[in-house]
Amino acid sequence: MRALTRLTFLALLPCALHAQPAKTTVAREHDALVFDGRIEPVSVARALELLQQPGITRLVITSGGGLVGPALDLAEAVRARGLDVEVPRGCYSSCANYIVPAGRHKLLARRGAVGWHGNMAHVLYLQRTGQGSWPEADMAEARRLEAREAAFYARAGVDGFVAWFAKLPPYAIDEFYSLSPEDMAGFGIRDVTVREPEATVLDALVEPVRVDWPALEKLRPRAAPDS
Repeated sequence: MRALTRLTFLALLPCALHAQPAKTTVAREHDALVFDGRIEPVSVARALELLQQPGITRLVITSGGGLVGPALDLAEAVRARGLDVEVPRGCYSSCANYIVPAGRHKLLARRGAVGWHGNMAHVLYLQRTGQGSWPEADMAEARRLEAREAAFYARAGVDGFVAWFAKLPPYAIDEFYSLSPEDMAGFGIRDVTVREPEATVLDALVEPVRVDWPALEKLRPRAAPDS
């Protein structure tokens, strides 16, 4: 995983192929909150403001990712309101980590529309195993965010290992990976429908992964995320 200037962004920014639009837009359209672009404080604040309005039942999101804290803010609001989540194009990184699991029902346009490449637990694992090294101030923030992340997953009934298991051997996915609805359900992300299941995956850097469930627990690190 590439080292970035601030650890808060680590594993949570899109790669070049998932470039965000020049301007993030957040707007209400009928019963939907439509979010297109980067997940950051300003865009999430606007989304939370609109969610105060009655009658919104869906979040329609296209995002290459963004910051963990704002993504968790939005995810918690989605889950608290029981919103459905629709992904018309792509939902990657922190969008995949938190927004998709938060949805009541999830409607994906195609295979590969949701892509993972690590979360905060993964960051702490990299630090603990010597595969990454960041300043203590950054690691303190990472530990804080990982605790919040873990609490969110526990409330949602989701196994957060979904966001980084395929970064480990024997999968060893370098960029992003996607899962079938069946494998998502195995991690607790249920009620997923793919509108066009036979459609070609458009993104070459999102690699489909099939989970080897009998071997998964052997792959899972046994130690605490950070020591």
